[in-house]
This record gives sequence, C-alpha cells and structure tokens, in this order.
Amino acid sequence: MVESTPSPTPSRANNGFVLYLASTIMFVVYLIWAFIPDSILYYFGLTYLPQKYWAIAVPIYGMVLLFVFVMFFYPCINMSLTPVRDSPNVMIDSFSLSDKKETVPGGIPSACDIPISTVCEMLYLKNKKL
Repeated sequence: MVESTPSPTPSRANNGFVLYLASTIMFVVYLIWAFIPDSILYYFGLTYLPQKYWAIAVPIYGMVLLFVFVMFFYPCINMSLTPVRDSPNVMIDSFSLSDKKETVPGGIPSACDIPISTVCEMLYLKNKKL
C-alpha cells in the first residue's frame, strides 16, 4: 500500500517534467498555428486545421466560463456546504478541543477551544457591574 504524501518522489518528478514539456510544446504549436499565415501552413501540407477564429474564440470562451464559475457556481457550492446558523456545527466540529485537563494553579492551561457562552460572557457582560 502506497501512502499518499505531498513529498517529492522520482515518479512524481518525472510526471511533472513530462507534463511541463507537453504543455510547453502544445502552447508553442498553438502560437505557431495562431500567428503563421495559412499560406505558409499549406506549403508544409497542413491543410486540415481549424479556422483562425478559434485561436481567439476558445480562450475567450474559456475565460467567460471561468468567470461564470468563479462568480456564480463557486459561491453557490460554498453556500450549500455551509451549515445553517442555528447548527452546533458552526461552533463545534470534529477538530474542537475541550478543556478536560486540570491545570496546576499558576501553570499554563492546556490548549482548547473557548465555549461561545464564555466568549459572550467576557465580551458583553464584562461591564454589567458598572
């Protein structure tokens, strides 16, 4: 069983290098196709290529789709994954630490999450005695 870690491995480095080369070559081919006139491409026997319109249209359509995703779908996905305000999951989750350990008087308390009732008490009821 192979453990999934973000550390670099030889196979991951090889895959990254191949992907880097492939994307660079594809970008250079795209630029050649977009900027060299059709007459020169026909001279080299490249006659079955898309119209030059698509050299501009595809990146623009891609950017419009990215904009729509970022401005509409991404916030909708985040809102659908956010619990409602009344849910206890807003304040407590599986990573919350409760203060269960007793500390030595004058010692440093253990790291824990402060309950929301204590926070509200300290923030809003502090000056109630005045």
